[in-house]
Amino acid sequence: MTPVETPLEHRAHHLAGAIYGTILATTVVAAASTHPEALGRTTVLVLGTSVVFWIAHVYAVEVAARLIAGRPLHRSELVAVARAEWPMLQSSWPILAVLLLGLVGVLDPVRAVDVAMAVGVGALFTYGIMIGRQESARWPRILLNGIAVSGLGLAVLALKVFVH
Repeated sequence: MTPVETPLEHRAHHLAGAIYGTILATTVVAAASTHPEALGRTTVLVLGTSVVFWIAHVYAVEVAARLIAGRPLHRSELVAVARAEWPMLQSSWPILAVLLLGLVGVLDPVRAVDVAMAVGVGALFTYGIMIGRQESARWPRILLNGIAVSGLGLAVLALKVFVH
């Protein structure tokens, strides 16, 4: 008998993908944004990296599932794997939207990069706030959760400032 993912595992997997995708997109913005005039390149790199990592995760789960099942996966199983990994790709969209605003001239390119990074860190902070609220913590603990969860994004931001 094959164990089935519990609802908690399923939801945690989706949210983990979104968190990972946010960290990935934020990191790519930080690494690729050395020259504001290359905002188009940064945008393509964020999109391309997000798509490639989504495909890589789908592929890895598909290969692992084939090894465990001892058979090729059915099309419906492949679609289910792709859907399960979808939050990883989807989480890059707010960051990409900000970068696109810079490309079309709504935002200054330098400002677009800064706002895109803030969106990524802000999303991570929001996940931390949600954790604290769901755990019925008091506000100091809720804020501490937000800071802790956004810590990796803040570290990436600090590295960008230090290196650039």
